[in-house]
Amino acid sequence: MNAVYVVVENGDPYPVAYASFESAAAVVKETHKRAVEGERMEVNRTQISHETVIPENTKTGKTYIYVEKEIHIYIYKLPVLSF
Repeated sequence: MNAVYVVVENGDPYPVAYASFESAAAVVKETHKRAVEGERMEVNRTQISHETVIPENTKTGKTYIYVEKEIHIYIYKLPVLSF
């Protein structure tokens, strides 16, 4: 089954979907580059740096990321159905 990844920041989705989790995570890291460089970003309560790979939550398909200043990000894995 094919899937796309959608990034939602504080309730607002990014304007595009991504073909892989890695590309969605890379956009989050680039968008919040200053927070990542200052290690003020957490995934499942673990601080990450710009060199850290953001781990995908493969069980639920919903990965939660907290960035400083009350920025809450979710990366959702959504199936693509074809008829």
